[in-house]
Amino acid sequence: MKKLNTIDLFAGAGGLSYGFMKTEYFDIKVAVENNKNAQATYKINHHNVHIESDIRNINYQKLKDTYGPFNIVIGGPPCQGFSNANRQKNELISSNNQLVKEYIRAVEELQPDGFVMENVKTMNSAKHKFFCTKNDEIVNNNLGVELRQEIIPIARAVLGMDKFINFLKTCVDLDKYTLSKENYAKFNTIYKNTKSEEQLIGHLTKQESIINKLIQTWEKLHKEFWCEEYEEVFCKTKSLFSEYKNETSDFTTLKNNLKVIIELHKAMYKVQEISKFNVNLIDIINNEQDICVIVKTYNVLNFVIEKFKSLGYVIDKGIVKAAQFGVPQTRERFIIIGIKKDQLKVKEVELPTPLISNYYTIGDVIEDLSEYLTSTSTDAKPIQKKNKINLNPLHIYLNDSDCVENHIVTNTRDTALRRFEKLEPGQNFHDLDESLKTTYSDPRRTQNTIYQRLKYDQPSGTVLNVRKSMWIHPTQNRAISIREAARLQSFPDSFVFRGTKDSQYQQIGNAVPPLLGRAIAEKVLELLGISIKDRLEDIIMPKSYLIREL
Repeated sequence: MKKLNTIDLFAGAGGLSYGFMKTEYFDIKVAVENNKNAQATYKINHHNVHIESDIRNINYQKLKDTYGPFNIVIGGPPCQGFSNANRQKNELISSNNQLVKEYIRAVEELQPDGFVMENVKTMNSAKHKFFCTKNDEIVNNNLGVELRQEIIPIARAVLGMDKFINFLKTCVDLDKYTLSKENYAKFNTIYKNTKSEEQLIGHLTKQESIINKLIQTWEKLHKEFWCEEYEEVFCKTKSLFSEYKNETSDFTTLKNNLKVIIELHKAMYKVQEISKFNVNLIDIINNEQDICVIVKTYNVLNFVIEKFKSLGYVIDKGIVKAAQFGVPQTRERFIIIGIKKDQLKVKEVELPTPLISNYYTIGDVIEDLSEYLTSTSTDAKPIQKKNKINLNPLHIYLNDSDCVENHIVTNTRDTALRRFEKLEPGQNFHDLDESLKTTYSDPRRTQNTIYQRLKYDQPSGTVLNVRKSMWIHPTQNRAISIREAARLQSFPDSFVFRGTKDSQYQQIGNAVPPLLGRAIAEKVLELLGISIKDRLEDIIMPKSYLIREL
């Protein structure tokens, strides 16, 4: 049987690749991943795969010359949604969104028989947009993709706005008028601590060496000032920093001055960004309390679909639920499958249909691991398993090694341990006594997934970086281990992770669950008219095994 030559873009640790490989019909020749820790994990679990680091520099013709034609392209380019919250950040345009176009370039140049693009479930929302360049306008008109003129807030209006906006429109070298990003970050951190005078004084006292260094180099922080009024504000801020410990210090003026510095820089940085990405800037305006740019945008998904169709692919797209394919978590992802018209062996392209209407639970896949001691060191040796207890078909599938590797947890500090001890299964940070919430500046804004104690009889929520979320073991006062997180993502025990502890947790959270990947792979084979011997449904869901209804 000749296998299908496959390339995995944005491969991460290799969850999607692994799912495709397990069908035994795909030969992963090349993977593209720029994270060194994820590369190390990928290499140890996917043998004889060539790894590229920077997708922007790949010469696909050279890859074809080396490995032959590629039948299948898979991968999940990052795609970040835009909202007015972007105004609070330095960046207006997510460079991640440009990587979607790199995925399209791969398909366009490789011309595979089929492709799979995996992404966040909100990819089909209006928040996922491209900012239109002059060249984009021509391309989108040819594709029939709608362009929308939008007013985008980039900063708050603070000082001499008409004059400042005219400056933004006419200045050809904003670098001369801006702080370095490093120094801007210092000012921004100080500004974030101006909710009260006490908070500010406490912060400045802790950061006294940084403040003193800023004061000593003050005259060199700016090359030029865009107007005298701003120069006066900036110079006054220096004296206010020097006087903050005095009883006569002017907290209100210092706070206002910092706001001026921060908001003006947000605007300048974003206008620089628009120029860097060659975005077609229609106008800059003062819209009530905001400085805004007027630009044209277009929806990422609309562009992606129309572009693939123009390349000769028949498409289906939609949200798939990992739990319906045996994964013990409520993860949802957006999937696009495309098959070349002349390779499609069925009437139309469809996403994989759910294999089960029931679900596996946390206990089904990790309960047996509770008898093994965890370690806090990534150098910990694999643990030899005791008598294997096969709890269910999924557990048999995952329990494919005589050793437990990566049964590693984050270090637990005393404060975190006290929280662990107080929480029952199903509870989270918000169920704690107020005395245990004091390390958070605004406990009310804490997500419900933080300090969540899992329940054996339920599937987990979406596995992200469970170290950062501080997910708690259902019965033990400790964090979920890397191996437990991996099982919740349907990685079998033979799949091992490498890199720093945080990186291993992150690799797992970023991954496509291998079981979901396998289900997608089986659908691709079906669409190409290739019959399969061993199907996922038969492996993880023998009809004799009854599990809980969803």
